[in-house]
Amino acid sequence: MSLSDVLIRIANGFLVILFFLVDHLPTILLLGGGAALVYLVPAIMRLWAVGTGILSIAASLFAPAPAPVMLVVLALASAAAVYLEQYNRPARFWVVIGSLSGYSLLGLAYTAWQVYSTNNPQADPATAQGLNYFSTIAGIAMYVLPLAAIVMLVQSVLAHPPSGSPQQILTQVRTRGKER
Repeated sequence: MSLSDVLIRIANGFLVILFFLVDHLPTILLLGGGAALVYLVPAIMRLWAVGTGILSIAASLFAPAPAPVMLVVLALASAAAVYLEQYNRPARFWVVIGSLSGYSLLGLAYTAWQVYSTNNPQADPATAQGLNYFSTIAGIAMYVLPLAAIVMLVQSVLAHPPSGSPQQILTQVRTRGKER
C-alpha cells in the first residue's frame, strides 16, 4: 500500500464523516436546541422539556423530508420568541414545549402512515384513492402546521408587546398612568 492510497483512505474517512454530519444536520442542530431548552426552562418544566427534546430528535431521525427541517425552523422561532418575551416567560415556554412536541408527534405519525400506506397496497380503487387523498392532506399538514405555530408565536410576542418590565406595567395599570 503506497502513501497515496493511505492519504486517499484518510480523505475518504473524513468525507464519510462530513457527509454523515451534513445529512444529519437538523438532528445535530436540535441536539443543541434541546439542550438549551432544558437548561433555560424553570425546574418544574424540565422533565417536559427533556421529553420534548427526545421526541424532536426521534422525529428528526425517522420522519421524512419536511419534518426535520421544519422542526429546526420551529425550534429557532421558539428560541426567538422566548428571547423576546419579557412579560410571561413560563407561559411562552409551555407554548414552545407544546408546539415542538406536537409537531414531533405529528412527524412520527406521518412516518408511520408513510410506512403503512406504502406497504399495504389496496386492490379496491376507491380505497386506494382515499388513501392517496389522505396522504396528500397529511403531506400538506407537515408544511402548514409548523408555520401556523410560528405565526401564533409571533402574534403572541409582537402583536401587543409590553412596554417595560412587568412591574412597570402593573404600576401603570394600577395608577391609570398618573403619577402621585
